[in-house]
Amino acid sequence: MKPGRGRRGARPTVFRTLKGEGTRVHLGPTGEVGTIFRGGGLEVVWVRKDGEMIDPNWFMSRKVDILMVIQGRLRVEFSERHLPTAVLGVGDVLVLPPGTKCRAYRWPRSSRRATVFLAAYPVGKNPSNSA
Repeated sequence: MKPGRGRRGARPTVFRTLKGEGTRVHLGPTGEVGTIFRGGGLEVVWVRKDGEMIDPNWFMSRKVDILMVIQGRLRVEFSERHLPTAVLGVGDVLVLPPGTKCRAYRWPRSSRRATVFLAAYPVGKNPSNSA
């Protein structure tokens, strides 16, 4: 079944994110990412952190980024020293303002269980979220 993209006639689609399902899945050195929706100016992905390296660089989005942990714990460090490190658990949501530099990884590092979170963010030209 093809995923719905908000078009008339599109069908509802179920993704089993904890089983790694998505329309496109790729593995990188800092984790695995699966796209589950892209359309209407929005993209939603799941990210799996399991044995990944901690990215030596900082991630930054020019638009808001919303993260919700669905399995495990996620530690988020910020480049700005005055921002405290956050440890998110299942059900916790982080709203990351545009321009905030951070890096996130499975916590604790010795955990045998993967951390999985959803990330949702605007894509394309969206004047209300442009940086």
